[in-house]
Amino acid sequence: MGHFKQQSALFLLLLSLSFGVAEAIDVQVGPVAQPSGAVLLVVDGLGASYVYPEQRAYALDGAPIVGAVLFNLTGGGARALDVRVPVPETTKSHSVLITGNSGTDPDHLGPTIFDAAHSKGYLCLAVLERGDAMPVLQEMDGVLYLGDNSLHGAQPIPGFRAGAPAGLRYRFQVWRDRFARYSAPQGVAGYAGYDAWALDAAADTVQNLSSRHFIMLVNVGAVDSAGQNLGADGYRQTAQALDVPLGRLAEICRQNNVLLAVTADHGMVFPSATGKGGHSAEKYAAKPEALRVPLIFLGPGVEELNLGGRWSEMDIAPTLLSILNISGNLSREGKSMPIRAGFDLRVTGSPGALELWRDGAWLANGTTGENCFRGLPRGQYILKAGGQEWEVMVNGDAAMDLTGKAAPEGDWKRIIGIILILAINLAGIAIIVRIWKKGD
Repeated sequence: MGHFKQQSALFLLLLSLSFGVAEAIDVQVGPVAQPSGAVLLVVDGLGASYVYPEQRAYALDGAPIVGAVLFNLTGGGARALDVRVPVPETTKSHSVLITGNSGTDPDHLGPTIFDAAHSKGYLCLAVLERGDAMPVLQEMDGVLYLGDNSLHGAQPIPGFRAGAPAGLRYRFQVWRDRFARYSAPQGVAGYAGYDAWALDAAADTVQNLSSRHFIMLVNVGAVDSAGQNLGADGYRQTAQALDVPLGRLAEICRQNNVLLAVTADHGMVFPSATGKGGHSAEKYAAKPEALRVPLIFLGPGVEELNLGGRWSEMDIAPTLLSILNISGNLSREGKSMPIRAGFDLRVTGSPGALELWRDGAWLANGTTGENCFRGLPRGQYILKAGGQEWEVMVNGDAAMDLTGKAAPEGDWKRIIGIILILAINLAGIAIIVRIWKKGD
């Protein structure tokens, strides 16, 4: 019996020497600002070709169209230079935006950013002027909605789930009553007031949400209407009028540590410099002026940059959730854009205790096996483990598997080191066996 115990103990000892089991660890390397909430602003019909300084818009007959200058849209933050919508149609595009799924049925959405936010205890709110299907409204804990597309005489409708904050009910009722004053003027001034009402209602709501975590969807519809009813000049003036109320909303978000994302559901195409525009008809739908939309993230958790490359509306939902550090079961079509202020580097298969270095300076220690270094600024890094080094570029969330990346045959220092370790282990086992034999 004693001999059997000795054999069992020896077997376990050999296992412990031969197989090191290490759990995955997370290492926070740099600080990353965490937004307390997010506002997703959708400006219906605002084409990037008309507001980005790098781009130009042309009518179907080739005539150039004068754009708008929006300092509070293009003056900072993380700006994606080329984002396209899969379908330049209002209701469909709004559904793609919140699901990351190009094939979304507006009447059967599937998983949305609001489902993911609710799972983390976030409040989901909306100020919506037009274009959203009933399933979008049903996602919200509180909504202020314009079901009538008419510019004048419409009545915003507030709605709430049970348990919505009492203060929210009061604020939405106040802004319901203010709508007529904003939209009363005739002509372009009325279109501008229509949009300013939603932006100011959103800013006031952010200001009064206290410490609640939330996502608020805001969509404004006058730019789209102006393009279709007032022509290119009215479209430009209505877009230009966004700048001041957008600045107010951006400043309130900044003061309250709230992320502001600004985009559109589609752009606008004009048949000539004087004609009225459209976006979904066959003669318009394939034009870059209809498909290309702005996308700007302002506030905590994002890097100040202009992001090149071609991106899709499907990428907006996963990017927003990534910045908020919320995991969501969204479509696999979209991918998170590399705009966060700090990225994750996941390393698997490390042959020894891992170290992270940059520019000759040590940054952090990991462990054998799997490690995740968080909060890394973009740039070149060095991984060190088991006497070896690997270079890795971080330009977004990155992953590197070190399994099989062993030293080359000429790395005698590593080979000798392994031999010495094995010799020490075997000598220790021999001593233990002798001690046990003497005790028999």
